[in-house]
Amino acid sequence: MLEAPWIAATTATFAPPTVPVHVDPFWIEALTSGWARAFALVWGAIWGSFANVVIHRVPRGLSVVRPRSRCGQCGAPVAARDNIPVLSYLWLRGRCRGCGEPYGVRYVVVELVAAALSLSLYAQDVIVPLMQGQGIGIATYALHFLFAWALLVVTYIDLDVWIIPDAVVLPVAAVAVVAGAFVPDVLGRPLLPALAAGAAAYGAFAAIRWFYLRVRGIEGLGLGDAKLLFMVSVYLGPAGLLWTVGAGALQGLAISVPLLLSGREVANTRLAEVHGDDPELGEEDPDAGVAGRRVPFGPFLALAALEYLFFEAPILAVAARWLGLPPPG
Repeated sequence: MLEAPWIAATTATFAPPTVPVHVDPFWIEALTSGWARAFALVWGAIWGSFANVVIHRVPRGLSVVRPRSRCGQCGAPVAARDNIPVLSYLWLRGRCRGCGEPYGVRYVVVELVAAALSLSLYAQDVIVPLMQGQGIGIATYALHFLFAWALLVVTYIDLDVWIIPDAVVLPVAAVAVVAGAFVPDVLGRPLLPALAAGAAAYGAFAAIRWFYLRVRGIEGLGLGDAKLLFMVSVYLGPAGLLWTVGAGALQGLAISVPLLLSGREVANTRLAEVHGDDPELGEEDPDAGVAGRRVPFGPFLALAALEYLFFEAPILAVAARWLGLPPPG
């Protein structure tokens, strides 16, 4: 039976082996132990702490290495004992040890989300394949966690300052391109279709942006979204890219419209507050109601990409059934 090209391009090249891969029992026991899971959880929280640094500093053009973390109110450096992910926040009750001013709850939320992503991906990419005789997937877990971490960072930066920084998206995309070229079985995505799909998505978004600038004199879509989609394509393949665009747009409407109708904002700032009166950005049309309001698209693309990362098999199965095609695999 024939398989849809968009499914074949995603699943056909690196199918799971039919013969179980031999793994030393020592590694099976070690990698599936509670200690290994705890390490994945702590590892994610550590990178969640670094994500907070990136979210705050990269949009401002600051170094993510120096200086060390400081209290935003009194400027006192944060001691090492007060910089332990999650635990320090709880121990200090979310306040600076020096001045007593509260830290934002976002800091611990980002750390917890990163920890949960790390543990979930460890289970998906390491534990489950080991139990199914598919070998050790540490490298796959590492790349997938890097991707998920970048999506988390992009989400908060776009909500804060309406940009998707090249300094995050492009290096993370480059890692996937290198992996796809030299160790293609790690991500399991054919590189050329992924690159072609990513380039097409970038071109489509750039064309929409050009059209709005030419016809209406305003920017309809940012190129940051286009670069984000390129990163998504090299990690998730063409089908993952399609899901990200479609589901991201639908979920964006489903979440944004009720928020705007209730008088709440989707972003943490107004676009004009961050970017001033740039003529290319134009102004919101107060007579158009919700349709005239602007919302950052990056967080919804990131959400859809995470959905595909965790639920690829059921998403493809449902899509194939709706299209009357044989299931993938």
